[in-house]
Order: sequence, then structure tokens, then C-alpha cells
Amino acid sequence: MSQTDDPRGPFSAGSVAKQLDYCTFCPKMCRHACPVSTASGRETYIPQVKMDRMNQLRLGRSEWTDEATDPLWACTGCRHCTMYCDHANEPGLVLLTGRAAAVAQGVPHPALTGYSERFRAREQRLSAQLATMFPDQLATEGELGYWPGCDAIDKGAGDISAAMALFERVGLEEVKIVEAPQACAGYPLLAAGHRDLFRWHAGRVAASLRGFKKVAINCSACLYAMRSQYAAEGVNLRTEIVSLADVLAPAAQNLACPLNRKSVYYHDPCYHARYNGVVDQPRRALSQLAELREFAWNKTDTECCGGGGLLPKTMPAVADQMAKRRLAEVQSAGGGMVVTSCATCTFMLQRNAPPSVEVVNLATAVARLSETQFTAPETAADPDDG
Repeated sequence: MSQTDDPRGPFSAGSVAKQLDYCTFCPKMCRHACPVSTASGRETYIPQVKMDRMNQLRLGRSEWTDEATDPLWACTGCRHCTMYCDHANEPGLVLLTGRAAAVAQGVPHPALTGYSERFRAREQRLSAQLATMFPDQLATEGELGYWPGCDAIDKGAGDISAAMALFERVGLEEVKIVEAPQACAGYPLLAAGHRDLFRWHAGRVAASLRGFKKVAINCSACLYAMRSQYAAEGVNLRTEIVSLADVLAPAAQNLACPLNRKSVYYHDPCYHARYNGVVDQPRRALSQLAELREFAWNKTDTECCGGGGLLPKTMPAVADQMAKRRLAEVQSAGGGMVVTSCATCTFMLQRNAPPSVEVVNLATAVARLSETQFTAPETAADPDDG
């Protein structure tokens, strides 16, 4: 990440202006690394053009309209372009400032109209749904809590059950699901351009986690938000936040290795690999139980599944195409199991997987590979409230 004297890092005014100027006059060296422009085939979505469009808006050379701000939303924040930038510019983070400015100017993305109310309604629905599905496994305090994340509650309840079964099997019976009015750490609010609401929401989440010494989370983008953006917005998070993979990696050593080891591919979530430093942990967990195979693009050079930056809401066809591209390599090799350690990545890849490819969350994969029994609770259909 770019280093400045301002604690807000790439969100500081000076850093944003400098990065916009650098990108505006750049010879497009990172264009190959943008999954949105690659999947959409649109030149206006390469990082250099997106940053230039934002620069023109900043300098008052362009009006704040839906058309002018459209490129600001063509980003998952995957940070792949930063990996190929000689100046370590952060288009994924800088464009979030443009989204916030667009919202302030009264030009949110058309697909995100009324998003703050939709987010609040989804929070209420999912926190109630979690309490219904796991009434005896929730707590407000403890040494180690588990934060499933909104997408897991909504679309991957079986993965939550798998994680809880694994905790019990390896002697971590004291681990409880965090009982809170919130289901999401708030990253979608940041991606939607509602920074003030994100700050308010982050404060509420921090208060809900205060009774736990450590909390494991199953969402790569919200893990990043908790660790980095809470502090950037002045929210003091006293609880240590780790990924679910950080807990499962040492726990997997206590699980019996199957006689016939299955081959599995591991997909690195962008936010884990390039923001959170969660690269080796899920591999250690899987390697205890299976033969691990790698994608051609892996670790910090991973390809995005299309789930970040609210792209499934703003550009759903492009987001799905990105997920299909990611799985094409496995399909061409004859298929197989793909494991990932983020609830959002799991959902995006599952719904776009060809018949020959099975996509599972890390907790479910470890449970199945170690023959740990768990039962997935029934969930209601997902309304369009998020």
C-alpha cells in the first residue's frame, strides 16, 4: 500500500491527487491485470482510464453524471493492478473515494439506489436468521468468537455448521458464533460510497465484538475492512481479528488424514492474498488432508472471482463472467474440487461453476475431507435487499 504521513493512507487528499495524476499519465502498464476490463472487453474500464475519469471529475473538467461516474464502479478492489504498478498506486482504494464523492454529489450507481436502507433491512433479516438457525451456539463474549459473515448466513449456512463441527472435533468447543444485531462488518457500505454510514456501522460492530478476545471471520473483504478501514475511520477495534483459515490451519493437524487423498485446487480470495496476508494458512489446512493443486494464477497473483466492490450488483454479467474465467482452467483440466476461504468467493464461484467443477468453502472442505459430520440448516430464499 502507498505510504504517506496521513493515517488515512491512500484516502488522504494529497495521496489521492498524486495517485490520480500518476495514473492519468501512465502508459497503461497494468491494463492486463484488471479483471473487469478483461471480462467486459471495455477499454474504459482499464485502471488508467478509470483513474483518469476520476481525475477529470476531481479537477472539475467533467460533470458528475451517471455516464461520467460509471467507470468508478467498474472495480472489485482486487488490487491486481497495484501488483504491477511501479509506483504502488492503489486504484482499487482511490476509486472508493470517487464513489463517496459521487454519492455526495447525488449520483450513486443506479443499481445502488436506496442502498443504505437495503443494507439495514438485510442486516435485520440475517441477524434474525442466524439466531434461528443456531440458537444454542451464539454468545456475546468469550476467548474466541466466530463471525460467519453475511454471505455465509444468507447462502452458505452449511459452511457455518461445518466450521462449528470442526471446532468441536478438535477440542475448541468453547468457540461460539458472535451474537450481534449486525451480520456484516460493513465493507459493502464502503464499496457503495457511504463512508459516513460505514463509520457508524463499524462503531456498532466494534461494540458487539468487545466481549471477545479474538474473532475469526469468513469474509476476506470484511476482514480487510475490520483490520484496516475501521482504524482509518477512527474506530477502535479492541478485539483481535483473524481469518477462519488462521484457526483451521493448526486445527487440521489434529484431524485424521484419509487413506485416499483427494486432489483439490485452492482459489486465493483477492482481499486475503493482497490485503490480509492470508495465503499459506488455508494451504496448510488443506495439505493435511488432500493433495493441493494450484491455479496458474495464484497467491498474490490470483485472479478475482468477481465478488468484490459490489460488482455483482452494479455489473452482474461481468462479475459472473469473471467467475467463469477463473474456473475455466479447472474445467479444461477435466474438472475437480475448488476450495476457497471466503464466503463471497464461494458463492460467486459456486453459482458459475460448470458441471465438472465443485466449489466448496474451506470449512466444508476440511470437514468433508476429514469425515467430520455436520448438518446444514435450511435457509429461506434470498430476497433482493442487499
